[in-house]
Amino acid sequence: MIRNLPTRLFVVLLCTLILMTIYLFLPKNRFASNILEAKINMVDKSKQKTVSEFSEKRKNYSYVSFDNLYANTSLYYGTKIYQNGHIKDLDMEHKYLLVALDGNDESRTIKLKYNLSDFERGEMDFRENDPIKFYGRVLTTDSYVNEKGRDIIRPVISADFIQTKINKQEANNGVI
Repeated sequence: MIRNLPTRLFVVLLCTLILMTIYLFLPKNRFASNILEAKINMVDKSKQKTVSEFSEKRKNYSYVSFDNLYANTSLYYGTKIYQNGHIKDLDMEHKYLLVALDGNDESRTIKLKYNLSDFERGEMDFRENDPIKFYGRVLTTDSYVNEKGRDIIRPVISADFIQTKINKQEANNGVI
C-alpha cells in the first residue's frame, strides 16, 4: 500500500481526473454534447445568408400551391419551390417545422426539414403562428394519424432558405 501522504493525494487526484475525463466524453453526457452542439450551431449560423444575398438564387424557385403539391408530390420530387405559411409546430431536436400553407389552414400542413444555416441571418426568434416564407426542394410524403384517428399524408420539403421576418404585404405579393 502507498504509505506516503503526498503519493496518496497524487493517486487520488489522478483517479479523479480520469473519472472526470471519462464523464465529460461519454456520448450520453449533456455537458460535453452541449459544447459540441454549440460549436455546430456557431458553424451553421456563420453560413446563414441575408435576404439580399439569397435574392439572386430565389429566381430559380417557382410557386406551387398546396393542392398541386399534395396531389402530385411525386411529380414535384426535387423541384425547387417557394411558399408562404404559418408555423404550426416546431421540433428543434429533430429539426423540422410543421407549416400551414394557403391562409393558415391547419388541414393544409407540410413538414419542412431545416438546418440552422437555412434561416435568414439574424435573430432566430420565431413561435407558433408566426408567418414565414421558405424556399426548398420537395422530398417525399410523411404519413401520420391525426387526432380523429385518420391516416393523413403531408408533403415533406427540405428547406434551402427560410425567411422569418416578413410583413403582410410581402406575404400577399410573394415578394421577398
